[in-house]
Amino acid sequence: MRRSPRSRRILRTALALTGVAVLTLAGCQGEDDERPSTPRDRKGHGARSLGDFDKDGYDDFASTVVAEDPKLAGTPEGSRLVVVPGSRSGLDTARHRVFAGLQGPLLRADLDGDGYTDLAAMRDPNPGGVPEPGSAREAVILHGGRHGLGDPVPVRAEDDFNLAVVADVDGDDHPDLIDRGVGRVSHDPGVRPRPGRIAYGPFGRDGAPAREVRQEWNTVGGAMTAGDFDGDDHDDLLFTTTQTPEPDEDVPEFTPVDTFFRGGPEGPVPAEYPTGLENQVTDGPTVPTAGDVDGDGHTDLLVSGDRHVDYDRFPTAGQLTVVYGAKDGIGAGRETITLDQETPGIPGDSQHGDHFGAAAGTGDVTGDGHPDLVVNSPGEDKQSGRVTLIPGTPEGPDPASASVVDLDTPGVPGERYPSGRDNFAATFPLLDVDGDRHADVVALAVGYYVKSTPGLWLIPGSDAGFDTEAIRSVKPGPLGLDPRHWN
Repeated sequence: MRRSPRSRRILRTALALTGVAVLTLAGCQGEDDERPSTPRDRKGHGARSLGDFDKDGYDDFASTVVAEDPKLAGTPEGSRLVVVPGSRSGLDTARHRVFAGLQGPLLRADLDGDGYTDLAAMRDPNPGGVPEPGSAREAVILHGGRHGLGDPVPVRAEDDFNLAVVADVDGDDHPDLIDRGVGRVSHDPGVRPRPGRIAYGPFGRDGAPAREVRQEWNTVGGAMTAGDFDGDDHDDLLFTTTQTPEPDEDVPEFTPVDTFFRGGPEGPVPAEYPTGLENQVTDGPTVPTAGDVDGDGHTDLLVSGDRHVDYDRFPTAGQLTVVYGAKDGIGAGRETITLDQETPGIPGDSQHGDHFGAAAGTGDVTGDGHPDLVVNSPGEDKQSGRVTLIPGTPEGPDPASASVVDLDTPGVPGERYPSGRDNFAATFPLLDVDGDRHADVVALAVGYYVKSTPGLWLIPGSDAGFDTEAIRSVKPGPLGLDPRHWN
């Protein structure tokens, strides 16, 4: 049995909307607040939210959208970046801004060191049209400031700089932009391998990095996951090969290679690849995301994997594996845990095609100072989708207190499409858009087929978890968008 192209497209779209970086975000906190403090890093610095572009105390939502010509259905107009500022009442659509031609990955960091969060993205030189000879996508920076994000400024590096992740690999407190390069492809003479690059921060207002260094990642291509997994104040880089040949091919086009680099004062150095990630699934390896699950200052890995049900082969029910970071490296500390819908306390049942754990992120939804887990199941109930909250404790996630939200939850605007395929799911990173010191969930439903219904759902956090009575929706109309076009 092989998943249909349409099912693959819808599922991949649902996974893509979750973004490429998972960060633990905290809201504003007064000096006399008696709540437990947010987790601190190895230097004793409190975590600062990277969600607020204008430092007004409210995190701001940003996502890419693939727009279509309204007069020619199915004709793409190109990718756009949509930014919706936060406010006391949630998402402020009246102040939204749309940037044409910008694509992911969307990377948040204070790249120029001015105290404002900036956003790095990729720009198509000719969105929606035929690329001109010699043209290439370029990396850009949108600088944060008092009035929000500014206009895109090209990263002044070698041409064809392909963003992969943002990380402080040399530990100088200035985030660096990482280019994954083009890996070795043994049977494709049309692809020219080239090393990756590191554009070291701080970046000037003109987009110029402090320096640029070529870096060979020794891999054939794929995706990176960044984080300080060993707590030494230098971000590490995990490279996962996602290009795999079809199972029925007689001769593979390349030999997959996964690599791992530890950060250091002189930059990343090759290290032994961690074991026990459990990311090999039917459709090929999944790319782990990063987040501090237990609040100990070490970045942990959130790994999507298969959980087979009965005799089903794929798509499968899904599971989420948490591989903890530690002083001696990934998986060398706290015991790895695996969560699924058979875990006591987590609502639901493991069923064919649920894909529980397809995407996940961390944030303090309950406001108690301990990171919570938010987990997507985009295939739940015929791909209708579901979001699961697993509260955190000093010992880690507490499945016994888990709760869920989907389009059938009382209080959620709209309703589930009868034949499914809504793909209701949380976006990441989690953001405190209303400034109440609780991480909120902004959810999308990329398969939602009823145009008159909401396109965005804001699920506020509260002391008790998801505040379902306060869920608000944003129709795509005020943003000039159609919910079917989000990706």
